[in-house]
Amino acid sequence: MAGAGAVVTLAAAPGADLERRGIEAQATPRTRGPLLLLAAVLIVRLVLAGTTGIVEDEAYYWAWSEHLAAGYFDHAPGIAWVIAPFASLFGATSIGVRAGPVLAGTLAVAALLPFARDRWLLVAILASMPLYTLGGVLATPDAPMLAGWAIALAGAYRGNWLLAGLGAGLAGLCKYTGWGIWPLLFLAAPRQWRAMLPGVAVTLGLLAPNLVWNARHDWVSVKFQLDHGLGAQVAASAGSSGATPPGWLGALEFVGAQIGLVSPVLFGAAVAFWVTGWRGDATQRISWWASLPVLAFFAFAATFARGEPNWAAPAWLGVAVGLSRATGRIRRAAWVGAGFGAILSALVCVHLYLPLVDIPRDPTARLGVGRDLAESVQAWGVEPVYTERYQEAALIRYYQGLETYALPGVARADQYDLWPVRWAESALFVRRARGGDTLPSDRFCAGRASSNIVSERDIDGAPIERWQVVPVSGCGPEGPK
Repeated sequence: MAGAGAVVTLAAAPGADLERRGIEAQATPRTRGPLLLLAAVLIVRLVLAGTTGIVEDEAYYWAWSEHLAAGYFDHAPGIAWVIAPFASLFGATSIGVRAGPVLAGTLAVAALLPFARDRWLLVAILASMPLYTLGGVLATPDAPMLAGWAIALAGAYRGNWLLAGLGAGLAGLCKYTGWGIWPLLFLAAPRQWRAMLPGVAVTLGLLAPNLVWNARHDWVSVKFQLDHGLGAQVAASAGSSGATPPGWLGALEFVGAQIGLVSPVLFGAAVAFWVTGWRGDATQRISWWASLPVLAFFAFAATFARGEPNWAAPAWLGVAVGLSRATGRIRRAAWVGAGFGAILSALVCVHLYLPLVDIPRDPTARLGVGRDLAESVQAWGVEPVYTERYQEAALIRYYQGLETYALPGVARADQYDLWPVRWAESALFVRRARGGDTLPSDRFCAGRASSNIVSERDIDGAPIERWQVVPVSGCGPEGPK
């Protein structure tokens, strides 16, 4: 009955008959090959996920998965819930942390396959895009959010607004960016707004636990993301960067990063789609509204705070569907762009294992950071361990299973501020090295003794991080005893 309802609803939309016939006319053999390619991509990503070290934020999200809740300081709770079952199965390993997000990213592509005229092209674009190469491997909120976003798009393409509501709710539970898909769908199909309301109710029902959590915690997570994304002044508990807004140069830098991370040719094909897609069939119009406004919004946001390229990741799902339905020069340009993307992504993968060039502040050099620090801290045989930042606390816990706490009020606020701290008479304190051997005192710990410095370097010997590990006593929230 649900499928019949979806067809009836779709038929009410402009161009729905063509849309329905296009979906029904696509034979199973046209799907089998692209699905096999997608399966091969999944295997490659799982291999990459299991053979490269994690980064700080992945360890942080893994720490959340040990304390499952309806919300967290930095993000909605979805990433912790996606990590948890696989971490339970595979333990504190890179595959245990990443398997769930990798599968979620693959689901995002699979959900959109029925709506592509050229399904090979859809898989080629989304599998080869450099933005998704590492993004499809790392355990971040983006991968599960993209899965929910894709399900929402699939529901909208079919006119099944309950399915769209399910996808939007899942997306919003993984990242607050997902909250934005319903306004885009209303703009894409304004005449369907009454039919959308049950789907909106489904979304609100799914988001309710996180909304209640935020309300009970003074909306700290939403405030943090507004401050992070828009540079807004927020409550002191969330902190504020106080930096000068980057202005339009920030927007240009953000768009430039998008061009580099999807390949210039594919970006050019996307521009061609945006010029014409808004007046295409129902699927193209939805794809247009779910892509260009997303990129434009985050480019605008980058004028207030430094933009991160992954912010616009949902936009490229709609672009991929739109380009897979294009013809002529736009379709050929999309294939060329996918080819360029595949070459760039292959180079990135090779660089992970065999660095090809010396890149200043190479982000891939941080894969596996913190292992040496955790081993050094474990060798002291002292617990608990207090740290200056959440990054060190999560890494030490992940690699050695030690009881660790990021001290509240030392660095920027984080999830550890919301968790209780067990204070002890004897402990270790870990902070980033600040030069020299003399450590300044702080309001938490007294009785300092000797310390050691732990350094981690990349394959060429360039320093990545330096930490100071200090034995301490008399620790407590009121300062030295």
